[in-house]
Amino acid sequence: MPNTKYLEALDNLHITLKSSYTDFINKDIDFENFEISNYLLERMRQYYQTQYDNKVFLEKSYIINGADFFTEQLLFFMKIYLAKKHPELKAFSEKQIIPKRGMIRPDISIWKDEEVVAIIECKTQLGWNRKRWEIDFNERENKLKKSFKNAKAFLVVLTAENWGGFEDNELLGKKYFCLLKDKWVTKYENEHDIYIPIEKLFNQIF
Repeated sequence: MPNTKYLEALDNLHITLKSSYTDFINKDIDFENFEISNYLLERMRQYYQTQYDNKVFLEKSYIINGADFFTEQLLFFMKIYLAKKHPELKAFSEKQIIPKRGMIRPDISIWKDEEVVAIIECKTQLGWNRKRWEIDFNERENKLKKSFKNAKAFLVVLTAENWGGFEDNELLGKKYFCLLKDKWVTKYENEHDIYIPIEKLFNQIF
């Protein structure tokens, strides 16, 4: 059947994801170097390269947006980090912080029982919103603080390649994180390309 191989490939994505999670849980990981950042960027590089290949083959004008995949992969590695370092905490994606109309659904939220410990907003880049990104982020943080005053809020951006970046913002590496500074993720080669490693985010949460 001409469709069988493609269906099997799609089914294997979930199987492989679960298998990869188990492999990471059983692996010794040094969260003080760039190991997780490298794994995350390698996955994003492969995702986008596949999308660009599909775009050429199908003669599309645009690729499938990678923002959700970026959030999913960061969530994947966050779950691994918490399982190893803070098993009392759980990470979720797009979970409403309070079951009430108008409340935020962070890209990633970290919980201890019924309390929000931190939220993480994920963006592949900020070129589309270079004027208002910090205003929008602060508005979401204010909504968070009204319900969970001790919770922290973070913003993670994949690359600053097509915008001015965070420049000299004093919160860079503390509240704001940018994995790549001046290149698109398909050009990522190794850890020497990393601007702000995601491991710094892990350390800031606690």
